[in-house]
Amino acid sequence: MKMIETQPSSRFTVPKWVRWVLVTLGVLLIIFIGVLTWMYLHIEDSRTSQFAEASNFAESEGLLTDVKEVARYNGEFPVYIAFGENSDGVETYVFINLAEKEEMTSIPKEDMISESTAVANGAQCTGCEFIDVQLAYEENRPVWEVTYTDESSRYVFEYLDVENGEEVQRFAFRQTQS
Repeated sequence: MKMIETQPSSRFTVPKWVRWVLVTLGVLLIIFIGVLTWMYLHIEDSRTSQFAEASNFAESEGLLTDVKEVARYNGEFPVYIAFGENSDGVETYVFINLAEKEEMTSIPKEDMISESTAVANGAQCTGCEFIDVQLAYEENRPVWEVTYTDESSRYVFEYLDVENGEEVQRFAFRQTQS
């Protein structure tokens, strides 16, 4: 009599097609994570790629002797904002147009209103929710860009002069309800 060979049953035995599906999903997940990582690094590099050039420009032109920080503002054109000490040892912000290789303006930190003052001047409503504040360059002068949502749930960009805090521009965008 001939014995029929059968696989021993186990509660851990999984059909082959399930293994293939899991392996395929794992490979796709790894590819997806790899593409997202590459995109993030590529976007971050393109955003910060000219920070070194702006820093070198500020130092080579004698605008700053020690650059501590560089930021970028995208208005009509990209404006690089270098912060550091000038030749007199005064902490200064220099606004640079790298496309034209020119200094647009510079302002000592001591001549500017503080970020907290800009926020207080900008978001002057009781139901406002503050979002962000950063240096910007609008209307051919340095300004603080204060971003917040107001009591009407509008997304507001308010631009305040860095020296006296007066309002330069204000944009309020109504948010659509889904």
